[in-house]
Amino acid sequence: MLLWIALRRSNRPADPTHPLGYGPERYYWALLAAVGMFVVGGALSVWEGINALVHPPELEAFWAGVIVLLIAVTLDSVSRVVALRQLRRDAERRGVTLRVLLRESPDPTVVTVYLEDTIDVLGAVLALIALVLHRVLESAVPDALATIVIGLLLGYIALRLTSRNRQLLANQAIPGRYLDELRDRLTAAAGVDDVSRLEAVYLGPGEVLVAADIRMEDGLSGDEVSAVLARLRDEAARELPVIARLYLTPVSNAGDAP
Repeated sequence: MLLWIALRRSNRPADPTHPLGYGPERYYWALLAAVGMFVVGGALSVWEGINALVHPPELEAFWAGVIVLLIAVTLDSVSRVVALRQLRRDAERRGVTLRVLLRESPDPTVVTVYLEDTIDVLGAVLALIALVLHRVLESAVPDALATIVIGLLLGYIALRLTSRNRQLLANQAIPGRYLDELRDRLTAAAGVDDVSRLEAVYLGPGEVLVAADIRMEDGLSGDEVSAVLARLRDEAARELPVIARLYLTPVSNAGDAP
């Protein structure tokens, strides 16, 4: 539910009070989702597991539990496959591995769904195994231990997601390899001598703000400098649509603005 709210609200157009849009709002709601689904759920799961160790419950409705868990494994596996296919397409488009994408992706939605479904599948499998062991061994210890393990897994995912969304909310820079590619592209442009400073941060999923100090070639007039900068902006808008804002500042070779 919180992720759905994030998608709806972060897609609103910019207004005078939010000139750079609402992209970071998705990270805020994703942070709340991580806390709600994983931290609270993980803490409750660990508590229930400890309580089951102290006060072992009786095994009731064994076959009903098996059927419910099998259905859960099937449905969560289907959802996980869909999310995994989306992530693999994104990773292939970016030219990175799936592990790198999970670590660097600026879009928390698909990553959160994938990690949630992964934990759901693992949790349902552990619960099913524990349920069978409870029936065979006539002991509630496997159930309790499985519940604690599930809670710890939820806690781990919570820490991972909250850390990632905190970085994005704090205006994390884009990965260095993209900065290097952008620097090379700007430096190779006609009329540009060098890029003395280049910074790029995420405004939201699929949106980047770039600011650069451009050293222009000697002998260019003011009109020629303006034409070069306008051309660079037009090329960036056409070839790199992920750049939502591009601020280029011409500087002299001495580093002072003309």
